[in-house]
Amino acid sequence: MEKQHLCPVWVAYTFLFPVRKLQHNPQKILGPYVKRGMTVMDYGCAMGYFSIPLARMTGPEGMVYCVDIQEKMLIKLEKRALKYNVAGNIKLLLVNKNYRPEELTGRLDFILLFNVVHEVGDKKQLFTDLFSMLKEGGKILFNEPRGHVSPADFERSLRIAEKAGFIITGDKPVKNGIPSLLIKY
Repeated sequence: MEKQHLCPVWVAYTFLFPVRKLQHNPQKILGPYVKRGMTVMDYGCAMGYFSIPLARMTGPEGMVYCVDIQEKMLIKLEKRALKYNVAGNIKLLLVNKNYRPEELTGRLDFILLFNVVHEVGDKKQLFTDLFSMLKEGGKILFNEPRGHVSPADFERSLRIAEKAGFIITGDKPVKNGIPSLLIKY
């Protein structure tokens, strides 16, 4: 297992700056994959930069599971979800507390892994859990930050995902990063 390096909470506030949409527009990035009524997960959601748009995209009949290891991130996300009137279709899951992958077996249509896998200590367990939670045909948009994660490290993560059962499509859905689209067949 690799050593875990977590993003400090104070840094996560910078992820919410509106100018970020110029580089990471949630509608453009997620629009091809997320539809109304879907059940999705934002793994490593932080304060919900992508979670709030995901909740809007899935609508009140959908569900967004927001997973993070830092409780302060989820507290801030909860406040933001109330502010943007999407709290009803967001479920907050804290790793090592109420995040139980076995309870979500075969329930998810889509998972977002945006700039988080490099922070996970046990990548094999992560991809095994995600594979079990996805429905047949479910997709993962996996992206890591260019410059922060080397292409070789990203490739190692992709090999772990393959061993867990994922098909790597070759699609590159994000311009500013190291992206890949994974599918469960």
